[in-house]
Amino acid sequence: MTYPALLNNQFFGGGLVLMITGALMAMLRQVPKTIYRWLVERFTVSVLISDRDPLFEWTKLWLDSLPYSRRARRLICSLHREEDEELSSQSRMLFAPSYGKHFFVYNHRLVWLEYNKPNEPANAGAGAGTTKNPETIILTVLGTEQSIVRRIVREISDYAAADEKRRVRGYISMSGWWRRMNQFQPRAIGTVDLPADDEKLILFAIEQFLSSRRAYGERGIPYHLNFLFAGQPGTGKTSIASALCGHFGLNLHLLNIAGPGMNDERLVDLMLSIPRRSMILMEDVDAVVPEARKKPKPLSQSTETSEKDAGSKDVGITLSGLLNCMDGITAPDGAVIVMTTNHPELIDPAMLRPGRVDVRVNFGPATREQIERMCKRLNPKSRLNGEVDAMLLQNFTTAQVQAELLRLNE
Repeated sequence: MTYPALLNNQFFGGGLVLMITGALMAMLRQVPKTIYRWLVERFTVSVLISDRDPLFEWTKLWLDSLPYSRRARRLICSLHREEDEELSSQSRMLFAPSYGKHFFVYNHRLVWLEYNKPNEPANAGAGAGTTKNPETIILTVLGTEQSIVRRIVREISDYAAADEKRRVRGYISMSGWWRRMNQFQPRAIGTVDLPADDEKLILFAIEQFLSSRRAYGERGIPYHLNFLFAGQPGTGKTSIASALCGHFGLNLHLLNIAGPGMNDERLVDLMLSIPRRSMILMEDVDAVVPEARKKPKPLSQSTETSEKDAGSKDVGITLSGLLNCMDGITAPDGAVIVMTTNHPELIDPAMLRPGRVDVRVNFGPATREQIERMCKRLNPKSRLNGEVDAMLLQNFTTAQVQAELLRLNE
């Protein structure tokens, strides 16, 4: 049959028309998708975050804080595990938009959120182990500059850092390892009531230290900052250390240098395991007294006992061991060390030289400024008359002032 004859055939002609019409309709259906993809590629910027990166959990923390997560109709809830913490009924719950696509306004910008759940495992071949495809979060914003999404990711990181700072952790040394103090709650800096000059000195020193890591490295100086807080009990030495941890987001490590079983070897192990941005609090450092100043042992003590003690590993921390951990090769990198003492006259001069003590603060009896500030905070409705002068005359410590003000408030 010739070609003109085929065209005149109604069955062939009708089929040809249907085929061409179907092809045109299929092409037309793709036009909106093609235009949409073209517009998205030209006028939006997106960033993909995989659950194989710590940024994924930070993003969920950030999403939990957004107002949209309190309005969304589809949510996903998960328990947030802190570092070195087991999941429990007390763990924090995070609510974030569930799998799928979401739209919300953030800082006056429309943000498209696409939370993708993996459908099939990757590398699921015969005889091979299966690897779970990652969950992903894609954030898309209008614009053509990367700076927009970079700014959002930086804000996510900053929020995670601030969230971590709000939950400062406390640890205490126990026979050569660090034990978490679950009930540790740092004091607010405004509740310690130090003399204004001392508070400014301490805050400025730590602020300068935390922002100067590169400068320390360029100058070849070990990156740590050592304080000595000296004064009688009840003057706020330990309280300000706790408050500084909360203020700067430093984890507190309470080092019991005179504890049972402590020795130089265990001290080194403890120091080397301390992460950056931590505070090491060593109370009563005068407990490490050079042998020449220690009380002599009774002459009746047997030689056998003396030799046994000398060979024991639990003889306590030596002065040289402590000095090595303060500014020697085993000194922790990026840590703030706070030493307290009630008897600074018992401390060996070798511990007080620059590099081992960078800042010394003497804590004395409460001043008039401290007493008046504590009165406004603890007993704002009362007016003190002769009580302030009486406290000053008796050299009250801040702990005694607090007890007296609470008594007067009863």
